[in-house]
Amino acid sequence: MKKQLIFTLTVLMVLFSGTQLLVAQTVSTDNSNTGKNWKDFKKVKVAAVQLWSPARDEPDAVKSIVKYIDRAGKEGVQLIVFPEYLLDRFTVPCEKTVAVAKAAKRNNIYVIAGGWEEFENGEYSNTALLFGRDGSIVGRHNKVHPAVGGLNPYCWPPDSLDVEWNMKKGENYDVFDLDFGTIGIMTCYDGYFAESADILSLKGAEIVCWINGRAGPIEEFIVQTDIFRNYIAMITTNLNPGSGTMIGTWPATILAHVKETGDHYISAEIDLEALRIQRKHSRVFNQREPGKYGVITESMKPQDKYIGWRDDTNVK
Repeated sequence: MKKQLIFTLTVLMVLFSGTQLLVAQTVSTDNSNTGKNWKDFKKVKVAAVQLWSPARDEPDAVKSIVKYIDRAGKEGVQLIVFPEYLLDRFTVPCEKTVAVAKAAKRNNIYVIAGGWEEFENGEYSNTALLFGRDGSIVGRHNKVHPAVGGLNPYCWPPDSLDVEWNMKKGENYDVFDLDFGTIGIMTCYDGYFAESADILSLKGAEIVCWINGRAGPIEEFIVQTDIFRNYIAMITTNLNPGSGTMIGTWPATILAHVKETGDHYISAEIDLEALRIQRKHSRVFNQREPGKYGVITESMKPQDKYIGWRDDTNVK
């Protein structure tokens, strides 16, 4: 059954339990157009863009995206990250993805951009595409946790017609070995589950890109917590009705931060060598007890304790 894909901008704070840890895979190394590997990069310059969806407001759906890719290329940026939903509806390949691919290749830069990827069987996913320096698609992340709307203040249970509730959900958290280092991707509500950043870091991600599409701010305390606990750097992006686009690194240092709404472009240099020294000698990594964490992958429902207690949704 066909579902109309509606662009949504909602701050969604949903209490959801019973999530499973998903096995992540490592995608092949991509060192196209540099001939280098991660050991050759002591630092990397990255950029993050806060932007309204050009797919809804401009005849050329990727005009703004290409403009920022070209700017980043001139400034020596190695990776530029855009917000969630920015490509709106798309297939691979299509005019939109080809335009982004050409800009990535022209600037010899990695690009993350995505939206609603539609498939021939009528299904669709909230997909973030990772374009390589040569313009090819070298990775993708399908959003695992739908950011559903609801009929009460807690956004649960979801509306049965909710666009994200009916999408094809992602099944794993992949990490991608690029020439300068290893990265992972989370999409919006994925970032509310601690397991998302945990898995990516444990699979080797040094930089986690958290793309968002909401009307409110990205929570700095979540970003700093993920950075500190997982020994990672983070790049976050948001659409321009919201805010909180930022770049940060370990231990909890925010290198650049957009605290206002509107269109913004920020860049910063991440010290990969310093981050890797911390990851290599991390006491946390060395003292993990994975055999004792099994309950995380079980279907636990702590909310069931309160069945029959109160039927109202208001705090009095």
